Amino acid sequence: MSLKDKIVIVTGAGSGIGRETAKLLAAEGAKVVIADICETAGESTAEEILRTGGPTCYVKTDASDENSVAGMVERVLFSFGPPFGLVNNAGISNPLELTQTPPGEWDRILAVNLRSVYLCTRAVLPSMRRRGEGSVVNIASVHANFAFPGYAAYDASKAGMVALTRTIALENGPYQIRANVICPGYIDTPMWDDWLAKTPDPRQMDRDTKQWHPLRRRGTPLDVAKAVKFLLSEDSAWITGTNLVVDGGLSVRYFGY
Repeated sequence: MSLKDKIVIVTGAGSGIGRETAKLLAAEGAKVVIADICETAGESTAEEILRTGGPTCYVKTDASDENSVAGMVERVLFSFGPPFGLVNNAGISNPLELTQTPPGEWDRILAVNLRSVYLCTRAVLPSMRRRGEGSVVNIASVHANFAFPGYAAYDASKAGMVALTRTIALENGPYQIRANVICPGYIDTPMWDDWLAKTPDPRQMDRDTKQWHPLRRRGTPLDVAKAVKFLLSEDSAWITGTNLVVDGGLSVRYFGY
């Protein structure tokens, strides 16, 4: 099934995986709604898509805020119509060891990474159920499957996304709504660049992280975007509740922490 004229919401589409996903889906003919809290980044993605002739719109959205999400979905219904797809991609990270993580920072990371999935999915499900079709794709991380020191809140939020995805799939399968989660490995995004710059030896870490992947490179946002496109399409019609690991083979080895 082509994604042509399918309405798809992508959160966190102002940069990185979200931006590349929005561009790829638009190139496939989807009507992409760019939901991002950063106006400059979100509008930039929308402008790039519009230059190629794709239908799109940007809606400033705090995906962790109930009223903001409700307003975004209301605008989508008014401007485009009921969404077929939802890509929950908004996310943040702040490396902190558990004892050094203030409660407020824990809450912030869980809100942006996990509460947003609950809020956005809950907001689109009524219209998807009425239509009897839909596909939800959540972007988690290999951090959902393995422990990484200094990432207690981030790891918990990503593992929660995997569990939540399974329940969404179970509850909404009778309505022909599918839900799947993608767990990327290390991907070259602005978030990665920020983290790399803070390491003691960025050049060494750059080399090491490439070697950790059997394919000897980190992933690109497009690598993940292609997996999103697959899970939204009819080619994955018999796939739901699945955790798709897109990590260049990182998870098949123990790289020692």
